[in-house]
Amino acid sequence: MNNQSIVLVAALVAFALSWLVQPHFRSLGFLTGIVDHPGYRRTHREPVPRTGGMAIFISFFVTLFILDNVVFDRALPWSWLAVLGGSGLAILALGVGDDRFHIHAEKKLYGQLLVILGLMIAGQRLQTIDLPLFGTFDLGGWAWPVSLLWYLGFINSMNLIDGLDGLASGIGALACSGIVVIAAALGDQTSLVFAAALGGATLAFLYWNVSRRKIFLGDSGSMWMGLVLAMLLMHLGQRGGVSLLLLLAPMIVPIWDTGTTIIRRSRKRASIFEADDYHLHHRLVRLGFQPSAAVRLLLLITAGSIMFGLSDFLDQAWLGLPALACWLWPIKIWGDRRRHEASGPTLDFFSELFFVLGLDDQVEDSFRRRRRQVAEIIDIQVERQKVERIVAAAGGGAVVTETRHEAPRPARPETDDVVLTTPGHPAE
Repeated sequence: MNNQSIVLVAALVAFALSWLVQPHFRSLGFLTGIVDHPGYRRTHREPVPRTGGMAIFISFFVTLFILDNVVFDRALPWSWLAVLGGSGLAILALGVGDDRFHIHAEKKLYGQLLVILGLMIAGQRLQTIDLPLFGTFDLGGWAWPVSLLWYLGFINSMNLIDGLDGLASGIGALACSGIVVIAAALGDQTSLVFAAALGGATLAFLYWNVSRRKIFLGDSGSMWMGLVLAMLLMHLGQRGGVSLLLLLAPMIVPIWDTGTTIIRRSRKRASIFEADDYHLHHRLVRLGFQPSAAVRLLLLITAGSIMFGLSDFLDQAWLGLPALACWLWPIKIWGDRRRHEASGPTLDFFSELFFVLGLDDQVEDSFRRRRRQVAEIIDIQVERQKVERIVAAAGGGAVVTETRHEAPRPARPETDDVVLTTPGHPAE
């Protein structure tokens, strides 16, 4: 069976299984109480289950079992799958506990360290890295600390970026597509099958995540997805010719967000575990982007980064053109948002850009003084759209561009401290 057939079969089987089981895991979330309840810190208005990651986990491994016993004429490396399954089950259980009982972030970190230690003892370590212009380096004794940071970075960056519907799962699906291309070029059919199965299951979840019968990935799903991506990319990184920059290209958005979050909290002499709602995606919403537009913008940046990396790896310079288009399209989205603001943008483009990237404290402080949370901003956007549709229908197409209808919110303490308002996710 050729590579194209392997990818197609694995992705379709995983997609079908995930599509079928997502509604059942949604019901399971209600039965077990693993749900995210509405409130002034949330953007949804009804309880939403946080069991989507569990459905992806089940679909992924059932797909591999079906392919191994029905489709393929050679056995999958179940010794590696046993390590992946055991560590994945452990990180999934840790995430489920957090989704249900809200484990403190510091304790959750200790659990992650135990899982990662088990992985490294089992031999899943980054032994060599390939740096552009410098060649391949053998890490030697540094393999343990570098591998620890590798796993922690992937797990927590995917967990932190999971703040808007379709964002973390979209990044995961794009990362899987990049892994498929790299694995196909290297002739690594094992990574090819794993990435195709994970990508198919994630795409099916993506539909349910943005539909009316909503289901969230949950900490269990985001952390598990980060772990699997870390293992797959690490495995490919041990093959010759795969640079570190190419491996990190799919994670450019989560890595930047995590890095700026740590720097921001350290600069303010706050604990890195302290919650806030100034992540990359929150900043875009604060500037007036609709959540869906913010997600599209960040996914375009991710897709462009992957294609730039692949253009060098595959020696296909033409890939730079669609990659450049993916990076320029967000500028158009940004410009459209600025032009359609009723009162005009309050900041110039570069001030807004530095604010989004987390590089301008002065702009951040001005937003903090407004004491407006992301959940409130999204509520205002929703109410504004309702009024615009009503006026457009009644006035023959006239559209109201500025309204001040704000959805009522429960009273909250008068404080300048911001609180993480992530749809379906507790403070991280």
